[in-house]
Amino acid sequence: MELDKFSRQLRLLELLIGNNRYSPKEIGEKLGLSLRSVYRYIEFYKNEGFDVYNFNGIYTISHTSPFVASITQKMHFTDDELKLLSDILIKMDRNNPTVNRIKQKFKSVYGMNLSDEDFFYDSRISENIETIQKAIKHRHQCVLHQYESLHNKEEKDRLVEPYQLLNLSREVRCYEIESGICKTFKISRIKGTVTYSNTKWEHRDKHTNYFTDLFGFSASKVSRVVMRMTKLAKQFLIEEYGLDETKIIKENDNYFLVSLPICNVMGIGRFVMGFLNDVEILKGKALKDYIDKEIGKYSGVSLRSN
Repeated sequence: MELDKFSRQLRLLELLIGNNRYSPKEIGEKLGLSLRSVYRYIEFYKNEGFDVYNFNGIYTISHTSPFVASITQKMHFTDDELKLLSDILIKMDRNNPTVNRIKQKFKSVYGMNLSDEDFFYDSRISENIETIQKAIKHRHQCVLHQYESLHNKEEKDRLVEPYQLLNLSREVRCYEIESGICKTFKISRIKGTVTYSNTKWEHRDKHTNYFTDLFGFSASKVSRVVMRMTKLAKQFLIEEYGLDETKIIKENDNYFLVSLPICNVMGIGRFVMGFLNDVEILKGKALKDYIDKEIGKYSGVSLRSN
């Protein structure tokens, strides 16, 4: 009996880490727990130091939580190991679904785009990301040296509390000490180095989390879309976008149900418009309106060179 309880607790933790689909009620139904018990465990995880976030009623435990980070650290690759693995993957058959899924995982975890043959491994950016990851893991401040402003191209050092990497590690969400607000900084605009500060986070209560959807768009709030699709569209989502197959519900031999949290209708809209005869939108009025508008604007394109 005690082991059954422990098993449910572990399964609950598994569902919450990186969760972007299940509500507390749905989690309870999956595990045979009351809604009250699910909320009690969520509160327990918060008190034990897990970073728990609430996205429109969908609770998730961040991968940067100390306990989770300590486990994933055991799978950490050095720069030399990453370079070797990336060189091998780039040379392999790009039409192989297994190879493409591995590439997608590298892209999601390390922010490395292995789809292009001209892939270039920037050691400075890699070192800066590594320092930022360390600051997030240990909840310390850091300095982004010579950060280039988009508007006036001015380079300035920024003292920040980094707490979330976004967009395949191309951006980092931080609380900026000077301005007192949360901002998203592009890693590529850090012209200098990132230095690790001995000062711990002092503004944890002001950190607003950002969520990145399957299509690469980020926002502080998400909406949910439910779609019925053919095997062709489903397989495309898996192979090209890295959709977790466990999040797909098989309706019958021909159709599948997919429920996704999205930050912006543009990303998923492009996917749906590429599969108009293979995807039915069951939930998501904003997405339907966007597609109707985009299709209505299209009257044929003439591409001619002068």
